[in-house]
Amino acid sequence: MPTLHPPPTLLTVQLVRRFLIAALALAALPAFAETVQLRRPGNATIITFEYITLDDNAIMVKRLDSDAVLSYRWDDLDLDWIRKNNPKVWAERELLLADAKAEKKMTKKEAEVDPFAQEVMATDAKSLMKNLIISLQDGMKGLSLSANRVDVVCNEFQLDENLFWLGFEDLKRASQLSGKIEASSRAEGSADENKDRDKTKAKGKTAAKVRVRTPESLAAEADARKAAVEDTRPYNALGYLRNLAEGGTKGKPAWMMLRRATADREAIKAILAKYAAQASELADKPEGKPAKGELIVLKRVLENCGESIGKVTRESVVVEARLQTDCRALLTFVLR
Repeated sequence: MPTLHPPPTLLTVQLVRRFLIAALALAALPAFAETVQLRRPGNATIITFEYITLDDNAIMVKRLDSDAVLSYRWDDLDLDWIRKNNPKVWAERELLLADAKAEKKMTKKEAEVDPFAQEVMATDAKSLMKNLIISLQDGMKGLSLSANRVDVVCNEFQLDENLFWLGFEDLKRASQLSGKIEASSRAEGSADENKDRDKTKAKGKTAAKVRVRTPESLAAEADARKAAVEDTRPYNALGYLRNLAEGGTKGKPAWMMLRRATADREAIKAILAKYAAQASELADKPEGKPAKGELIVLKRVLENCGESIGKVTRESVVVEARLQTDCRALLTFVLR
């Protein structure tokens, strides 16, 4: 015969019901957030936050009494106290720092086998000239318009502003290896017109005339400032050398810009000095013997040009004839 179980009493049903309600309530609760205690050196206050994340510079936490999320730099916290009282968070930080250190070590190892770590030296005059041409095309910023007022630059040597901006375009065009240097369309007036535009004489006194900037000048300046903000480098040593070698209305703006573009001037000097030294070293090696005479001449030309470029400073007030001659001599080697 089947075993008969007594019906559950009212007390048993109530206990089961309470147990189920409690279980459902616990299941509905979110998981407990991980907390971390922080303090600052010299401050006895200890605050408990909800831990969010960390990196090698800072830890991000959330206040328990609000939704405010804060980031604290490790350097601003009491690290010894945090290490002792938050071992889990500290271990995570140490692991992150170890990984970062390992990445730096890998980067150092990679640098040892980096093909760019050591420059390949030229083996003959032809390869030296090829490397020189490449270096002369390294981008340069030109005249800083934030540090130099265009009207001041132009007034210093009584150069029409339109010609100055055309000089910018000439330099940009001359900085391209391919193609001929085409003459810009220049609205040049006669000497008398330019003189009348700069100043007028009245009653025995010289009165400076107010210069009116043209829309073309304003547009050219806006383009140049935009290029500077975008960090473009449209000019190079080749462009400077070409315009300085040509002289005239192309050479003077380039000279004026180079006087105030210290970084460009020093970069050109460094390039010329570097390849002058390489030409000298190569001329003394057996592989450079067939072209030893040419290398010695190239060395002298590079040194002379570098010396002339080095004299183009704010103290120089005259375009030296030697500068044009030295630039032409160098271009004879580079562009033949």
